Amino acid sequence: MVYAISTIIIILSIVYILKKFKKNSQRLFFLLSIVVIFLVLTGRAHWISAIVVALIPVVKKLFLILRYLPILQRFNSFYRQKKNSNFKQSMSKEEAANILNIDVSASENEIILAHKKAMQKNHPDKGGSKEIASKINSAKKTLLEK
Repeated sequence: MVYAISTIIIILSIVYILKKFKKNSQRLFFLLSIVVIFLVLTGRAHWISAIVVALIPVVKKLFLILRYLPILQRFNSFYRQKKNSNFKQSMSKEEAANILNIDVSASENEIILAHKKAMQKNHPDKGGSKEIASKINSAKKTLLEK
């Protein structure tokens, strides 16, 4: 008799929730709470406590993992910047020649030598900036393309 009454109450509650709440998150929350109440009323809720006990170590590990979230976000933003930098417009041959301080009609050896000199002055390992070094490299690449 208890099963029949609680089943009817559950069905009416589900119909009420589906009509009353429009957001899926609210519906899900109330449906889950009704299922838990039904399981408690029928005496079948013992597995819920087992799940809670089993999730305790997982939650502890989750907090350890969440500590590294800012590092992952920085890595993700760095990756996006690097990915977006590949899509920048390429420079003209005149701009590339001005960066390397050579003529537009310079030979391949002159371009390589000018690149080497500029990188020796502006390499990031020797106190230069990464942006300038990347401009120098793209200038060499632009001038060597045919």
